[in-house]
Amino acid sequence: MTPTQNESRKFRIEGSGIMLNALAEAIAQALRAARSRPDRTGNGSVTHGLVTIEVAATDEPDGLSYAISSIEDAVRTISGWAETKRCEDCDEPVAMLFDDAYLETPEGDGVVCCRCWRRREDDYDED
Repeated sequence: MTPTQNESRKFRIEGSGIMLNALAEAIAQALRAARSRPDRTGNGSVTHGLVTIEVAATDEPDGLSYAISSIEDAVRTISGWAETKRCEDCDEPVAMLFDDAYLETPEGDGVVCCRCWRRREDDYDED
């Protein structure tokens, strides 16, 4: 469903002052780049410690989105909203509660990631 101009949308961003400052800098970089291009698009990127914030200015008038870059990012993003299914062997996130594309252990104990599934299959083949 595409939002109409009459629909109200609310976005909330929270974080430490340092991280919000990094976000503001990435936004400023993207806007500076967009102002210098005829298509009015541009990118900005700021790294602080292990976190890199990337911002893209697009030509969509009301476009605002958050791109999830990994399943760990998804877990942090939806924490408290959806249950995470973790691998029975290595405890890595495998799927979200609403995700139906995951591997289950042969014993039916829970989910298993692809790496552990392959390891289990290799161990089974050696027996």
